[in-house]
Amino acid sequence: MKPLEIKSLTKRYGRDRGVEDISFDIEQGEIFGYLGPNGAGKTTTIRCIMGLLRASSGSINVLGQKVKAGKATCHKCIGYLPGDFRIWGSLKAKRSLEVLAALGDSEISKKNRLELAEKLELNLDRKVWQLSKGNRQKVGLIYALQHEPEILILDEPTSGLDPLVSQVVLEIIREAAGNGATVLLSSHDLSEVSAVCGRAAILREGKLVELAPISTIVQEGHGQLKIWFVEGSAVPELPAEQLPGVREIKRKGLMLHLEYSGKVDAVLKWLGKYSVSRMSTPETSLEDAFMQYYSKDAGQQGGRA
Repeated sequence: MKPLEIKSLTKRYGRDRGVEDISFDIEQGEIFGYLGPNGAGKTTTIRCIMGLLRASSGSINVLGQKVKAGKATCHKCIGYLPGDFRIWGSLKAKRSLEVLAALGDSEISKKNRLELAEKLELNLDRKVWQLSKGNRQKVGLIYALQHEPEILILDEPTSGLDPLVSQVVLEIIREAAGNGATVLLSSHDLSEVSAVCGRAAILREGKLVELAPISTIVQEGHGQLKIWFVEGSAVPELPAEQLPGVREIKRKGLMLHLEYSGKVDAVLKWLGKYSVSRMSTPETSLEDAFMQYYSKDAGQQGGRA
């Protein structure tokens, strides 16, 4: 049994699409990335997991229990940070978190609350309305983490935070996973997904177009090659008809920067005709690979279970 299992989840809003036939599961102690632009279906999926929306079809199991809309399925075991986290503005941050902690283990929550506030450098004695957006986000993170949940569902956890605090948050998430928590992390910041997630799912228009280890997603993206030609030689023109799937990104002086799909063999054979001084292969990032999924027609996408 996996802590979180989603099978053929479909949610429609009348004739409008939410998500369609989404399936994935997450292992205990895994940090799983859930990626896609606004409107792709990430929040719809999360709200179905939390029982806030009724699925049109399919099933969701949390810690072995089937989620039913309107019923708090294992909510004491879940730490949930919504993308639009809001809390009582007139209360002090400490009091707001105390009230929310009453839903779980108050003693565990109190100890963790103080430790997390110290790590995040948050003054809990200020009223919520007095806090900046970033500090309100810290309150939300403490709310999600303070009761040591078995499952963490985090929607844009570093939104509004400066880079240094974001790194602290990512370390806290790693620590939680190291202690056995199962983490679903939805984020627009692909660099942070690369930093903490082992696998990721990519959504496009409500459909799952990729589900794979981060390393595989990056490797299957377009590769890049920078070539410097020998002094005194001319930089050749790219024969597009001979090298399908290869395009020129930039040329400057004796340097030619190319992007290619598939294997690089054909490019290297072509370069064998010329005097090459040196070559380098710039690393493809998750950002590069992600953008490639959104530069293709939706009909060309193929998901993988």
